[in-house]
Amino acid sequence: MKQKYSLFAYKNGNSFLHKCPAWIKLLFIPTAGILLLLAKWQFVPAAIFCLSVLGFMVKISAREQFCDLKPIFFYAVLLFVFELFMLDYKSFSALKASFAEVFSWQNQKETVFFLLKLTAVMQCASLLFKTSTSLEVREGIFLIETKIRAALHLKNANTFSEMLFMFLNFIPMIAVIWAQLKRAWLARGGKNSIKMYVSLLPVLFFVSMEKAWNMSRAISIRK
Repeated sequence: MKQKYSLFAYKNGNSFLHKCPAWIKLLFIPTAGILLLLAKWQFVPAAIFCLSVLGFMVKISAREQFCDLKPIFFYAVLLFVFELFMLDYKSFSALKASFAEVFSWQNQKETVFFLLKLTAVMQCASLLFKTSTSLEVREGIFLIETKIRAALHLKNANTFSEMLFMFLNFIPMIAVIWAQLKRAWLARGGKNSIKMYVSLLPVLFFVSMEKAWNMSRAISIRK
């Protein structure tokens, strides 16, 4: 049976990145993503290549890497659709001229550069989530906040770590729920079509909200 992958799903492994403490990855990997967003675009293609090689080094397959980059493709398509509405539809000649202007390299290069940077940032996020379990991420955030509170002589409440953990865990959780819904849809004879998205997206919303509520209640009860 063909194995299914969900966005940012943890992958078992014993690589150096898997063994690296989560708090170190939480400090350095997001920082690398921010620096890539601020960097000049000329550095980004090399960074994408290096991050891809690093992914292979920690046993993340090309298919899994591509799976985590799918949202960028959909985002690019969404940008393309929105820009289509900017075209002049009064006449064919005006439409042709408007299309050539809007989708010229001069007008689109900044968007392309941003998408490249976004690709590198997504690769950083993929490395973090693929090599860290939810528990490791939670403990890493908790440790960082504890050290910061101790250094600033603040009350050891650790309220921020719980909120940040829930926020970081929400995207992988939604991806897992979507993968389960899609498998159930296809198993019942449904087709991979627009009808599937129309039918499953409301279910995804309500199930995700229920999961988030249950997680919030579980955390509050353990306090």
